[in-house]
Amino acid sequence: MAEYAEIRALPHPRRFAELTPEAQHYKSFRTLWKQKETSRVVALAFSPAKPHRLAVVSGTKVGIWTAGKAGSAEASSSISKFKDLTQCVAWRSDGKLMLAGEAGGSCAVVETENRQVLRRFRGHGDAVTCCSFAAADRSKAATGGRDGKLRIWDVATSELVRTVDAHSDCMKVLTPGPGGPDVWITAGYDGKVRFWDLRLGGGEESALAASMAVATVDHGSPVESGAAFPGGALFASAGGTEVKLWDLASGGRIVQTLGDAHSKVVTSVCLDASASVLLTASFDGFAKVYRAAGLEHLWTYKLPGPATCAAWRPDGKAFAVGLDDGQWQMRQWKSPAGDKGEDGTAVQAEDRLSGWGGPSATPKAAPKRGAYNKTDGHMRGMDAAPASDDEVVEPERPFKKRESQLDFFLRKFEYRKALEYIVTTQSFSQQVGLAAIEELLQRGALETTLTEIGDTLCLSVLRWLMKVFGGTDTLQQQLFMEALHTLLDCNKCLQPPSTAELLEAVERLENKVTQELKIQEVLMETGGMLKAVTTL
Repeated sequence: MAEYAEIRALPHPRRFAELTPEAQHYKSFRTLWKQKETSRVVALAFSPAKPHRLAVVSGTKVGIWTAGKAGSAEASSSISKFKDLTQCVAWRSDGKLMLAGEAGGSCAVVETENRQVLRRFRGHGDAVTCCSFAAADRSKAATGGRDGKLRIWDVATSELVRTVDAHSDCMKVLTPGPGGPDVWITAGYDGKVRFWDLRLGGGEESALAASMAVATVDHGSPVESGAAFPGGALFASAGGTEVKLWDLASGGRIVQTLGDAHSKVVTSVCLDASASVLLTASFDGFAKVYRAAGLEHLWTYKLPGPATCAAWRPDGKAFAVGLDDGQWQMRQWKSPAGDKGEDGTAVQAEDRLSGWGGPSATPKAAPKRGAYNKTDGHMRGMDAAPASDDEVVEPERPFKKRESQLDFFLRKFEYRKALEYIVTTQSFSQQVGLAAIEELLQRGALETTLTEIGDTLCLSVLRWLMKVFGGTDTLQQQLFMEALHTLLDCNKCLQPPSTAELLEAVERLENKVTQELKIQEVLMETGGMLKAVTTL
């Protein structure tokens, strides 16, 4: 005779595919900082040097944020010596100088330690919308403006070295390219991505035409953001709802296209420290992470509003996103065990030390005595899965689990008592009750059990079924319908209802069915409307 199996809740089908280790990693990024500025956040940038301070551009100021002693956000300084709205920001590789573009057409060179504006680059006829230091030469910088011109500057003397008619519309992207301080990559609202080598135009001050670019590609829509891969050969451009990957070294060959990455315009795209992951942010209120090699989607973050900008921290363990309503947040990888940030998420102590350069005020708690034995050692318990190097020893007498009252009735074939136990026990789970109904159905005893019950138990069964009505999934709903139909068809107490309580219960059940039918009618109308919209 087969051994009796205890009644358990019916398993639910998996709704999602198993996550890859990469997706699990980016799923664990939790919000560490949340701040609110007075106006829209237009740009974010982390300092390349430790501690990786965060520059937030909003209104007429640039705020510099760093981690406090307990990991909370602290405004280390606020630079507000600007005459107009700030538009962009860029750090030098050593983190000592910063560029900040203004809407009035100038770009300030700021010393970050004492917050002093050392000099200003003047010459743009309109707002400075992007800026950057040269990668190989700290004495040179470049700016791009709403007038579409690219200007190269000498940082030490603030003299204009070169002017390039780069784009026919507003320039939005400016990043150093491979090959030295004279190589740049630009993109703008004219939809073009251009690769410049200014050595080809001669050493004198001159205005170069856009047709003299080494490589030019058409994104197909206004480019809002871009990111160059290490080495500068590959470039990712974001515009409209698409993200495209270009091989500029081979003349602008398109490598990958991510169509409809977001439902609204993609406002930012950036690379992590290893250039293996792309982060996109959009005006649809979502930020998404993609594998850079094949643009496979890894994870999606729901934001509290439309996103305007995003930036990875140089160590790759955190990223920041700015929003249109002035909010910005920083998400950091949540460690399995660590301290807690402002919103209660765990933050690893060594992450804070390596990422922000400050000591932790809260020392790491010492493990409790015996904690290892209970989690990893010999006291893990019988339900723990053995490790690969463990030797499993079977006990001489198998452990006998205590049998529940429901299992006892079913094992003794006392189906009426099992049914009574299900519907009269207040703390009994509805899922386990439906699993018992399924067991009775499999044994062919459901109809017999529901036919032989009297008025009192029939009333209890009806009331229990009304509690289950509409609160289960599809599989459990079928079991509910089977039990209800069997009770109404076979029980003589309901043909017609023999007591006033049974009549009242049947009327309440009829009202619930009527309400459900009305909901289904509305859903049918909605389905027709959706079908008409999707076929346009």
